[in-house]
Amino acid sequence: MPSPFPGMDPYLEAPELWSEVHSRLIVALADDLSEQLSDAYRVAIEKRIYLSDTDESLMVRIPDVALVS
Repeated sequence: MPSPFPGMDPYLEAPELWSEVHSRLIVALADDLSEQLSDAYRVAIEKRIYLSDTDESLMVRIPDVALVS
């Protein structure tokens, strides 16, 4: 199927601007969430989550935003 946007890639049209969108969006989400939470919670970014069924199957996940009590 041909592109509906001939001559341009709308997702990468300005890659120098898009490289930081993900990081800025994460911080904006964290700031917005923290204003809505009670003092019993805080919003964490760059928080790693370790999941394991056994010692041999350790998975590390890094969510964009996590709520921590």
